[in-house]
Amino acid sequence: MKRLIASLVFLAATLASDGQTAVKSLDSCVEYALSHNCDILLGKSAEAQSREDLRQSKLDLLPSLNLYVNQYYNWGRSVDMQELVIVRNRLTRQTSGSVGASLPLFDGLQRINTIAMNRHRAAAAAQNVVQKTMDVKTDIAGAYLAEILARLTAARLEQSLENANVQLKIVRHKYNGGAAKRSDCLEMEAHKADIQGRLAAALSEQNTQMEQLCALMGCEENFCTDTCIESAIIPPPERVWEELEGTVPSVAAAESSVAAAKSALRVAKGALMPSLTLSAAYGTYYSDASPDPFKEQLDGNRNPSVSLSLAVPVFDGGRSMLQVAKCRSEVKESSIRLEQARQQAELYRIRLKEEAATLYAQLAASISKRDFCRERLRELTAAHRSGAATTSEWIDASEASAQAECECVQCQCKYIFQLKMIEYYRYGCR
Repeated sequence: MKRLIASLVFLAATLASDGQTAVKSLDSCVEYALSHNCDILLGKSAEAQSREDLRQSKLDLLPSLNLYVNQYYNWGRSVDMQELVIVRNRLTRQTSGSVGASLPLFDGLQRINTIAMNRHRAAAAAQNVVQKTMDVKTDIAGAYLAEILARLTAARLEQSLENANVQLKIVRHKYNGGAAKRSDCLEMEAHKADIQGRLAAALSEQNTQMEQLCALMGCEENFCTDTCIESAIIPPPERVWEELEGTVPSVAAAESSVAAAKSALRVAKGALMPSLTLSAAYGTYYSDASPDPFKEQLDGNRNPSVSLSLAVPVFDGGRSMLQVAKCRSEVKESSIRLEQARQQAELYRIRLKEEAATLYAQLAASISKRDFCRERLRELTAAHRSGAATTSEWIDASEASAQAECECVQCQCKYIFQLKMIEYYRYGCR
C-alpha cells in the first residue's frame, strides 16, 4: 500500500511538473462547474424568474393609480348650449381628464393564494437548483475518478509491458543459446501484444472520460486530474457515514410543488366567488359646445367620485370550473410525485450505506490479493531467469499481478467515489 501511494504521489508530481497542462483537483472541477455548467445555470435562471413572479404577486396587493386624458371629436347632431337648439353637421370637441385609483377589497382571496403559490414555486425552484448541483457533482466525481482509473491502469499496463519486454529479451537469448523453445518466444510475443491492446483501450478510455468531464464542467481545454486523491488515508465506512437529517432536495422540491398546486387550486376556486372593488376618481370636463371659455369650464366642471363595485360571476362557458378540475388533477399528480421522490430518496440512502460497506470489504480483499501477486511475480521472475520456472508460469504470474493491480486501483476509485456520494448527499440534505 505504501509503495502504491508513493507511486501515485510520484506520478502526480510528474504530471504537475508539466507546464503545458494544468492540474485540477476534484473540488476545483466542481467549483468551476457551478458557474459554467448549463444545467445549473438554467436552474438558477428559473429560480430567479420564480422569485420575480413572487415579487410581482406581492405588488398586486397595492392599489392602482391611473391618469386618464380623453379627447373626443363629434360630427353630426349636437346641442347648442347658447341657443338651446339642436344643430346638425356641427363639429364638437370635448376634452376630459381624471386621476383614478382602485383597490380590490375582496377577490375570493385570489391574490393572497397567488402569493402563496409563487412562494412555494420559488422554494421548489431553489431546491431543484440544489438537486441539479448534487447531480452535476456526482457526474463530475464519476468522470474524474474514471479518468484517474484509466490513467493509472494505463500506467500499470506500461509497467507490465516493460516487464514483458525484459522477459522477451531473456527468452530470445535462451532460444539463441538453445535453452528455450521457439514456442516460448511466440508465447511471450503474444503476451506482449495482449498487453499493448489493453494499454490502447485504457488510453482511449482516459480520453473519453476527459471529454465527458470537460463537457460536464463547461470547460473547453483539457487538463490533468490529481492522482493524489488516492494518497489520502481511506477511512472505513462507519467513520464517514452519518444518519441524514432533514429532507433531501428532490423531496423538498416535491413538497413545495404539492403546496403550490394546492394554492393554485384555491386561486381557481376564488375565481368563482364575487369580487368587491373600491374606486375613487377626480376629473374635469370641457366642451366647445358650451359658451364658457376653456379655463372656466375646467374650473367649474370638477367632479370627484367614489364608487363601490360588486361583480358576481354568473356564466363563463364553464372555463372556471374546468380550471378548478385541472388544478385538482395537478394536486393529485404532484402528490404522487412526492411519494415517489420519498421512496427513491430512502432507497438511495440505504443503497449508499450498503455499497460503501461492500466496497470497503472488496478494497481490503483486493489489497491482500495484489500484495500476494506481487510477491509471487517477484519469485517467479527470479526463478525464470535461473531456468527454474517456465515461460508459461511467468506469464500466468505476470497476468495475475497486472490483473490484481488494476482491480485494486478500481476498488480504490469506486470506494472514494462512494465516499464522495455520501458527502454530497449529506450536505445536500442540510
